[in-house]
Amino acid sequence: MTFKDEEQLKTYLSYYNRKAGIDHQGQEYKFSEADFEYLNSSSNYWHHAGSPSSWLCCSTVNQAKEMFGKTLPRDKLIGLCADTLNITAHELESTLNWNANYMAWHDGGKPEDYHAYQDVETDE
Repeated sequence: MTFKDEEQLKTYLSYYNRKAGIDHQGQEYKFSEADFEYLNSSSNYWHHAGSPSSWLCCSTVNQAKEMFGKTLPRDKLIGLCADTLNITAHELESTLNWNANYMAWHDGGKPEDYHAYQDVETDE
């Protein structure tokens, strides 16, 4: 994303919960400062504090899957992402579902073709 100025980038970066982390099997998982910068380097944005765009939600989940997906169970990974974005896991799940449905409507296909991390057990 092209920012209007450095202040906009600083504002976006300030919306993350940098203390967010999750322990799993004796190891802590969390995002680094480089991850926050990366997540704000494309078309991702915040509406305001506590309200990440659906694109940012999907990108955060995709980044977490790439980094931790082989070791963290889905519920813990979603929890980490939600806590990092200062939203609830339910809000994150709803946003991921909304984005998948929007993309299916917009580009054709099925929502599951676009879902960032579908819960296969409940088909959410």
